[in-house]
Amino acid sequence: MKLLTFVTVLSSASCCSAYNILVFSPYPTWSQYIQMEPLFSALGLRGHNVTVVSPFPPKKEQSHFHHIHFVADLYWKIKFSAPTSLKDWIAEIKDKRLPIDFWKELPDASMPEILESSVFQDLIHNENKFDLVFMEVFFGQEPLVILGHLLDAPVVAFATFGHMPDILRYMGAPNAVAYLSHFNVDYAGSLSLTQRLENAWIHYRTMLYDEYWYYPQHDAVLAKYFPGPLPSISDMLRNISLFFLTANTAVDGAKIYPPNVIELPVLHLKDPAPLDKELDVIMNNAQDGVIYFSFGSIVTPSILGEEETQIFLSVLKELNQTVLWKTDWNSTSHDIPKNVYTRDWFDQKSILAHPRCVLFLTHGGLSSLMEAINYAVPVVGMSVFGDQPKNLAYAEYLGYGLHIPHKDLTQNSLRRALRTVLQDSRFKENINRASKIFQDKPMSSLDTAIYWIEYAIRHKGAHHLKPLAVRMPWYQLFLLDIITVCFTIFVVLSYLMFKMISLLLRKYFTRSRPLKEKSN
Repeated sequence: MKLLTFVTVLSSASCCSAYNILVFSPYPTWSQYIQMEPLFSALGLRGHNVTVVSPFPPKKEQSHFHHIHFVADLYWKIKFSAPTSLKDWIAEIKDKRLPIDFWKELPDASMPEILESSVFQDLIHNENKFDLVFMEVFFGQEPLVILGHLLDAPVVAFATFGHMPDILRYMGAPNAVAYLSHFNVDYAGSLSLTQRLENAWIHYRTMLYDEYWYYPQHDAVLAKYFPGPLPSISDMLRNISLFFLTANTAVDGAKIYPPNVIELPVLHLKDPAPLDKELDVIMNNAQDGVIYFSFGSIVTPSILGEEETQIFLSVLKELNQTVLWKTDWNSTSHDIPKNVYTRDWFDQKSILAHPRCVLFLTHGGLSSLMEAINYAVPVVGMSVFGDQPKNLAYAEYLGYGLHIPHKDLTQNSLRRALRTVLQDSRFKENINRASKIFQDKPMSSLDTAIYWIEYAIRHKGAHHLKPLAVRMPWYQLFLLDIITVCFTIFVVLSYLMFKMISLLLRKYFTRSRPLKEKSN
């Protein structure tokens, strides 16, 4: 309660141009949080009073910025403990591709921990006045959109997975199943008939599943804590003011969005820090260039099987390039080639920005791919889960990288992919072109985000930006009522035509029969 007194004091003391903004991000997903964290600091520096509820405290204190430490980790400890075997983990993920039981458990397990917490209760009961709530609405966090309803504040939501049809339909975005891949598929670009069939199946299956099963499960959880009339999760999602997407045309192609959907390529890209002395010497002395190898924060080298580890070590040993490999195991536990340097952490942006960096061996995370495009470094990727296969499919389609699905990883496939990207100049040319597109914009992503947040507050939620499609029932949106009417008219007319022809034929044959009898 004392913590949130800060908000009330700032609210009464702030000038008319300073807004009170609540950021609610309780899940311990650093790779997602880091993509939006610079925005929170920038809003505080701009004079707004920013209250951030998250597991990640700021690195330094800042005026107009108040952090409340809270982490909703009960469910994550149960279901998302660090994997010990990549193969077993991938098999488990595949088993949950239609995750009915999995998604049911998520709100049931994580929401009570959040809704019953003193932090959440203080937010909704201490007469705090916020002008806007900023939050993520994905991976079980959809029920938290109720904060906007309870605090009577507009909601700006964000997603770090690029094109998100599961949420975009609530923003009134047009249906693009024919050419935009769902984030759960592993292909992109011009789709074949079978790919469009699968893509459509996943889109519509998910839409019906969310609307009639998944979100009602959330509604049932919320009803336990907030008795009385309450909007459904679907209606509260439709009431979101703006939706920020971590996306860019250079990354996953052109798309059609309504004005309440804003594409924001990575906010956390700043001028890269200088390399440390040892790394600076290594990179500058790499006459054939440097390959940076990192599979992110979840897929660590220690969970690779011995066979997979040896594939990488054997192929990397053959290369003339110097390799910087982010690992979490001791270098003495493996026979590390002379051209490979390992550390448990590298400054990824500083390495990719170095002119000697010639290739990025990655897992295909969206943030990593955007950094590679920004610094014009071609990629070879081994996807594991989530949106990674789709991201790398776009890298192949747009010509700046190659994709090796985990199931296809062999010495030959890895060797062939690395040599192709290193030796074929078209990959570098394509990513140079993509980098220019990526960087060419009227204002920075950070300034764009700040402008639209202030815009939403100034215009009381900016609901005028929403297309009418937001409030249309799905059967009207897909013209099913029109199709039904047209089909009914067609059936009725066909029936009448059939009856008319039948009647005419009957009369004809009835008249012709007596004439034949007379002639006989």
